[in-house]
Amino acid sequence: MFFLFSGSSSRIVEIVHGQSLSTASQEPQQRLVTDFANHSATLSAGYAAPFGQNGVVQTLLSSFKHERRAFAAQSNKTYYLEFADGGNTQIQVSMGDDAPEGVPTFIGVHGMAGDSSAPYLHEILSPLVKGNRARGVVFNLRGCGDSKATSPTFHHGGSTSDLGAVIAWVAMKWPKGKIYVVGTSLGAVIAAKALGLWGEECPVSAAALVSAVYDFPASCRAMETNFVSRTVFNPAVGAFYAKLVKQNKDAFDIEHWTHTRPKPFPPTTPSTPSSLFSPPSIDSEVPRESRPLAQESRNDSFESSFSSKPPTSIFSSLPSPSTPGSSLAPTPLPDSSAFCLSSRQPTSSSHVVTEHTPEIKEALKTSLKRVTSRIIPQTLTAFCKNFVAATAHFISGEQFMAETSAVNDLPNIRVPCLAINCADDPLMPGKDLPRSQVEKSPFMVMAIPKKGGHLGTFTTKKWRKRYGEKRYHTAVVEEWFEVNEALPQLRPRPRMVNAHQGFVYPEGHPEMAFRETTEMYLKLKYTRPTYPKSTST
Repeated sequence: MFFLFSGSSSRIVEIVHGQSLSTASQEPQQRLVTDFANHSATLSAGYAAPFGQNGVVQTLLSSFKHERRAFAAQSNKTYYLEFADGGNTQIQVSMGDDAPEGVPTFIGVHGMAGDSSAPYLHEILSPLVKGNRARGVVFNLRGCGDSKATSPTFHHGGSTSDLGAVIAWVAMKWPKGKIYVVGTSLGAVIAAKALGLWGEECPVSAAALVSAVYDFPASCRAMETNFVSRTVFNPAVGAFYAKLVKQNKDAFDIEHWTHTRPKPFPPTTPSTPSSLFSPPSIDSEVPRESRPLAQESRNDSFESSFSSKPPTSIFSSLPSPSTPGSSLAPTPLPDSSAFCLSSRQPTSSSHVVTEHTPEIKEALKTSLKRVTSRIIPQTLTAFCKNFVAATAHFISGEQFMAETSAVNDLPNIRVPCLAINCADDPLMPGKDLPRSQVEKSPFMVMAIPKKGGHLGTFTTKKWRKRYGEKRYHTAVVEEWFEVNEALPQLRPRPRMVNAHQGFVYPEGHPEMAFRETTEMYLKLKYTRPTYPKSTST
C-alpha cells in the first residue's frame, strides 16, 4: 500500500506499507505500524531539502555536519566480546548497572567506513538516550575503530552473527528492559538480515533502518555508473578499507589465525551461570615471551578437530540444542525468569569453524596480496567482490553480493520496523528500493522522501523552528520509538546455551556464540609473540 503525505510535491514522502490479517498476538504490533504509517506527525509534515543540497551534497555532508555525541566513551562502561571464530568487538554503554532495571536499551549499528563513534549514528541516538531516559549501546564491526581484526572474516552485509551476539549479550545483562535496534547504511542491512533470520523469536521490540543498502548488486551498478559515485564514493571508501586491511594484515593470515582462534568445543563440564562473564585465564606457567600462542590449552587438537567434509555454515557443526540426549533441562539464571541457561555436554566431534578449502585459501591469499600491494587502492565494489567475498568463503563475487543482500529477508521480519531511504540516494537509488518485499511484511513501514541523499535529510530553518534542531530522519526515528514505547510487553528472551570455556549462544543460533573478555586478554592473545630464542650448549 502506498501513501503520499503533504500537499507540496517538493515535500512528498512516499510511504510503503502492507496490511494483512494477523493473529491476536500480533495485532497490537501490526496495528501500531499501520497507525504510524497513516498518522505520523513527522511523516505528514513532509520533507524539503535546503536550497542547493541534492543527494550527492547531502551524502558528503552527512559525515561532517552533525551534533555532539550521544554519550562519551568511558573505560568503566566499555566491554569486550570474543566470538567463536576468534573475532572480537568493543562495546560502549551510556549507563552503568546502577540504572533502573526496566530502562530500554538502544543498540546502534554503524555503517561503511565508520565505527562506534560515527557522528551520523550518534546524532540519531542522542534524543533517544537524552537525560538517561534509555541506555545507549554502540559497538564496532570487525576491524573497525579500536577493535583490531583477529580473524580472517571481514564485516559485510551478511555479518548478522556479531549483531546477534551483542543483542543476546544485552538480553542477558539487562533482562527486564526492552531492546531496540538502530541501523545505519551497512549496519541497517545487517540489522534487517538479523531480524529476518531471527523471525518470531527475535528479542528486539522494534527497529529503525536508515539508508539501508538493501540490494548490493543494484548498489554496485549505481556506484559504477553514476559519475560522482564512480569518481568519489567508490574509490574513497575502497581506499579506506585498503588501509584498514593493511593495518590488520596478520588477521587474514590463515596460518597465524590457526594458532590464535579459540579452541574447538570438546567434551567439557558446563560452566556455572556465575562464571559466564569471567575473563579467560592465562596460563601462568607459560613463558611470557611465548604467550599466548604457545599455550597448549589453546593450541592442541586444532588440526585434528576438523572433519574431512566441511559443514555448510562456519558454525553449523556447533552442538545443536535440539540433539536428543545432548542437553539437560534448562535452569533459570539468578534473579531472572526472562531467559534460561541450558547446561549441556558437546560431543567430541564438535568444532567451531570450517576449515578453509584450498580454493578459498588461494582466493584469500591472492586478494590480500592485491589489496596490500597496490599503490592505487581498489574501488569499493572491486574490494567487496574479491577480498570480502573470499573472507566470507565465496569464490564468486557476484554470488556473494547477491546472498548477503537483505532484500529477501524483509518479508520475514516479525517486529515493528521503520525504514527510511531517500529516492536520490546515490548508493541505493529510489528505483531499486525493495517496495514489493516491504509490502509482504505487515510489521514494516518504509518512508521515502524525494530528496535527502545517503544519511542526509538536512532540514531548512523553517522546519527546524517548528520541529526542532535535528535532521528529518532523526525526528521520524524519535517519534517511531516513542510510539513503540506504548506497547507494554517484552519480546521473548533467548534461551542461552553454555557451550565451552565461557562461550554461550542463543538456543538454535550457535553462529552467535560469544564470551565476555577483557582488553588485556585480547592484546595478549592476538599480538604476534616473540618466541624464546633457542639456547645452544
